Amino acid sequence: MAVMPVRPPSAIATASPEQLAKYFEAKLSAELGPHNVKRLLDMGGRALAILDVRSREGYAQGHVPGAIHLPFEELAARVKELPKNKEIICYCWNVTCTLSTKAAYILAKRGYRVKELLGGIEAWKNAGFPIER
Repeated sequence: MAVMPVRPPSAIATASPEQLAKYFEAKLSAELGPHNVKRLLDMGGRALAILDVRSREGYAQGHVPGAIHLPFEELAARVKELPKNKEIICYCWNVTCTLSTKAAYILAKRGYRVKELLGGIEAWKNAGFPIER
């Protein structure tokens, strides 16, 4: 069994406070928690489109009410189905799933206004918010 070397603390990358501030500013502008998304939807949500990029099976198990379903694997081929005049909030399974991050990246590169729902459907459910089936 191979032993992975441990990096000494001096080898850990550091960032200046200014670099960290820029990083966290960008992070905050790209993410919303489930309570924020629910509040926006409760206020009417006309300027939003919620995008579920999970599998068909995952979507069928339950999704954010009104979510558009577009599996990540089909996103590139079907991206034109998404509204350009709305801010798109992507989500997937949970905090460790990167499908929504990848989808948000693809959409941003194509000119969409996009954010990510932190924690995915798991965080939405854990907050006690309704799901559709």
